[in-house]
Amino acid sequence: MNEELQNALAFYQPAPPGWFSGAQARVEASGVWLWETLQGDFHEDPSTAQVVTGTLISMIPLVDQLCDIRDFIANCRKIDEDSSNTWAWVAMVLTLIGAVPVLGSLVKGCFKVMIQAARRRLHTTLKTEPREIDFEQGMALLRRYLDMAPVRETLARMKVHNVYQYLAQSIDQLKAQLSVELLMDGFNALRSISRKLIDRAILWGPAALKTPAELLLATIEGVFIKAPTELYKALRHTQDYLDTLANRLRVEADGVYRARPGDNTHVLGQRPNAELELLERKKPEWVDDITDSKFKALQELPSDALTKIAEGWPDIIKGKFDTFHGTVNAVSVAPGKRLYRVVEPGEKSYDNGFFWMREDEFQALNSKSEWRRNFAVWKSWNENGEYLVYTVPPGDSLKVWEGVAASQKLKPDASYTLEGGRKQIVLDPKDLKPDFSSPRQKTGWGYDDGTGFADLDPPAPFLGLPVLTNNWRMPDLKKEP
Repeated sequence: MNEELQNALAFYQPAPPGWFSGAQARVEASGVWLWETLQGDFHEDPSTAQVVTGTLISMIPLVDQLCDIRDFIANCRKIDEDSSNTWAWVAMVLTLIGAVPVLGSLVKGCFKVMIQAARRRLHTTLKTEPREIDFEQGMALLRRYLDMAPVRETLARMKVHNVYQYLAQSIDQLKAQLSVELLMDGFNALRSISRKLIDRAILWGPAALKTPAELLLATIEGVFIKAPTELYKALRHTQDYLDTLANRLRVEADGVYRARPGDNTHVLGQRPNAELELLERKKPEWVDDITDSKFKALQELPSDALTKIAEGWPDIIKGKFDTFHGTVNAVSVAPGKRLYRVVEPGEKSYDNGFFWMREDEFQALNSKSEWRRNFAVWKSWNENGEYLVYTVPPGDSLKVWEGVAASQKLKPDASYTLEGGRKQIVLDPKDLKPDFSSPRQKTGWGYDDGTGFADLDPPAPFLGLPVLTNNWRMPDLKKEP
């Protein structure tokens, strides 16, 4: 399979098991893999939403193009259900805008983030109902997107000081250029690429794939025939939407440099105390509002700590011993044993971090809520979503500290507490060898915590690029959270 296409497909979902079998099975599995990836629907899977980051910095060839094709196919199918639904055509216009070459990479990435919720909304109500779009979810995701290091670097390089004002002006310029002819150019480009990809899926895939693939091609052609007339009808509604979006951006632009009482920092993304504000709105099930911790943190070093550190065990004096409760044991993990680490995507979460757990502890976890509560992990420390496995290599055992995780308060003077109570392991990252670490895998818990407050806790697909990318480096022992 073409290596760039394989990498792009892997960004959305892992290769099917048959892909690793014999030559013929591998070819057929490749066809199925491509076909299934093309079935995406407006980034319903949080991991696929990270493709907007790929749009900006183009780190993965074909990923952005596959994103456009997935949305294009989803739109064609919605329109095929009822081609007289103007709102379905408005959603198609929003998709085509992201595909035509009139937006710079920065604006294109931001635009895709902002319109995700709008496109879904346009398909969730009857065609006779008013489409009142809630812009706040899109704005929350945009703030998270603008907090990413590559985006901040791009803004600095472009000397964009007020990004919201810049985006509002770009939307105004886009409105002036929109026409049926421009949108049809985008439609033709996506139609051509879709045909090539679907033809390739038919060529590679099993015989049973041919009929549904040809039906999809016929659907796209049927939408294409009606597109000039229906896109013209949808343009007025799209212009109204863009007007409102630009105005919302201008409101945000006005507030960028406005000081807030008690917090005079100016931030484009998440507010510093967002987690505390989130808890005060609605306490999640994994948090307790109590004054007395169940598993109190150690206040003094274990009696044998200095001796064990001298013998080669990790130095837990530097800010780690007080994450334990009760007895902390200096133990040796034998070669061949597996340790697990839950991580979040992106630069913040290292593969070779300090905190791990035994395999049986990980396997016993049933939910993200249980992990947060029992291992006492605040959202601001680790958003989760992925995990990796380290197998202790042949030779010497791995020296670690093991004990019960202490309860953790969000702030020393706050009552919000994570219980703790499960066995954790602290090790020295410098003792780990990259060759014995697994690729990252999804926890299956999702990338957000389902709090329902998009302004403070937007879904986290934009935390990293791309999903399941390993992040191995040597952190400073004093700085690792």
